[in-house]
Amino acid sequence: MLSVAAALNAQTPVEEVIAKYEGVKGARCFMAEGARMVLARNLLKKTLVAPIAPDVDKLAVLKMEDAPQHSRSMFDSDLDVALKTYDHYGKHDSKNGVVDIYILHGTGDNVEELVIFNPSILSLNSLYGHFTVPQLLELDSEK
Repeated sequence: MLSVAAALNAQTPVEEVIAKYEGVKGARCFMAEGARMVLARNLLKKTLVAPIAPDVDKLAVLKMEDAPQHSRSMFDSDLDVALKTYDHYGKHDSKNGVVDIYILHGTGDNVEELVIFNPSILSLNSLYGHFTVPQLLELDSEK
């Protein structure tokens, strides 16, 4: 029974980084799952990821721009380690500068997490759900 509970509470590597730094002085964090996803999906529908908003089960956003330099350096290091388990999908222009896109594959053609990181403002976004590679490719063509 404990292994089932542990599996349900398992976090992806990026979710672990977000959880580690959410309480750091100067960090801003927003997390949503369950009932809070209704609000989060409405917010996502106003972004470039709107087409996959219904498929997002958990959303986590961490902004480290206002954190102390020591915390930002540790964050960068921890994030670099975490992202080694992801595939780099590419770089894309956003209204806040160039962002790096990473994906964590699930089974088959499924993607279980989409990560968007803006290194210039230290903003990290994790969209956890059940997406397909074709869905994500459509996002790229809609920009």
